[in-house]
Amino acid sequence: MIGRPTPAVSWLLCTHVADEQLREALASCFAQTHADFECVVVANGKDASAVADTIRNWHGQEERLRVYTTDVRHLTFSLALGLHHARAPLVARMDGDDIATPDRLARQVEFMQSHADVVVLGSHYERIDAAGNPLATVSLPTDDADIRKALLRGNPLCHPSVMFRRDAVLAVGGYLGGIYAQDYDLWARLAVDPRVVFANLPHVCLRYRVIGVGTARKARWAYASMAASQYRNFVAGAGAKWALAAVITTAKALLRSSPQRTGASR
Repeated sequence: MIGRPTPAVSWLLCTHVADEQLREALASCFAQTHADFECVVVANGKDASAVADTIRNWHGQEERLRVYTTDVRHLTFSLALGLHHARAPLVARMDGDDIATPDRLARQVEFMQSHADVVVLGSHYERIDAAGNPLATVSLPTDDADIRKALLRGNPLCHPSVMFRRDAVLAVGGYLGGIYAQDYDLWARLAVDPRVVFANLPHVCLRYRVIGVGTARKARWAYASMAASQYRNFVAGAGAKWALAAVITTAKALLRSSPQRTGASR
């Protein structure tokens, strides 16, 4: 990208399919009121080249679009690859089947600029069905102390709604998680540093599509990944509270079997 100025924000999306939901997701990224961004898309899997070609056909005249491909259909790998290519100091995550509100970047950039200590910023979100019909609004804890407490019980940050500071995330290794709970693993590693501040905007900035791709087995793997991250924090000296959290999460993995959406779908 020689000769082009560094954008304020890098969108980061990963996908293995080029369907109407992806087209709608990308359209919501390019329709932002805050226009100083690039859109980094990682197409993965055996059809990655075809998916990339379709995306370029949709937005071939859009200079802010950057598409990369990998044969590895693994979300953690794709996220790491996309983060490597992202140029902006702020990275906005997005899933290929969700919809960003038009003011999402504007709200988040303004907040990050006025709160220099905040490293990870999510938001409330609206759950929608496969057709885009609203189901419910989900409110999350908004201040650092409440988010850190909630991290011991689950994930209080909606990954596709999050904006984070690229340098701070790279400093802890970026995305290193397993097949599931990639985001939780990152938040847990960041949480070890008391200087890292988390926040959620008290506004809906994302329409989160709820689709039936999860299975009980995947749910158990997600809990297992969370427990591993919690236990690692305990061993690293972050406190006994993380060991207790790991025990509780392990119990959930064994006792709960309801389907849930996982981060490995795209």
